[in-house]
Amino acid sequence: MPTPKQDQNYIEKSIPELKNYLLSDILFYPMGQLPRLTIGGLLLTQKRLKAGNLGTHLTPKLATIKRKWYAAWTKKSATELDARLRLWRSYLNDYRNKPEDYAADYKHEVRLRVMLELLADETDQMPAELIALDELLRAKFITGEFLWDEDLQSEFNQDKFWFLYGKIK
Repeated sequence: MPTPKQDQNYIEKSIPELKNYLLSDILFYPMGQLPRLTIGGLLLTQKRLKAGNLGTHLTPKLATIKRKWYAAWTKKSATELDARLRLWRSYLNDYRNKPEDYAADYKHEVRLRVMLELLADETDQMPAELIALDELLRAKFITGEFLWDEDLQSEFNQDKFWFLYGKIK
């Protein structure tokens, strides 16, 4: 998990690139040594920063860009939702075929599911396939402790982000 300073740096460096990213055909936009720019990545980073009451000065800048380029933001969010859904499906299929090899990866891979939730909010659509995948996940899910740093828990409530509160068999 990135540090708050790394998260803040990611958003600060993303803001000047955001218009070009939104208007490009590139979904995973390269940013040198930083993680690739995506809407899902920005939303997840923003939530992590919000949990620590950091980066609040960046929120209005992101909101302004989103409002100004709303059609491009929504289109890019929908495209990313489809791409992240394929990645999540692939992970769950791998897990289903060899649970002993893939269960330990859940703590890291679940960030895809978090991004799917955030992207679904952006696009006002919850894909039927994601609902079906959640049903499969629930059958193997063991409710428990919050998976990530407890400082982040305030931004990821258990009702909405139930998949962060436990592990898979």
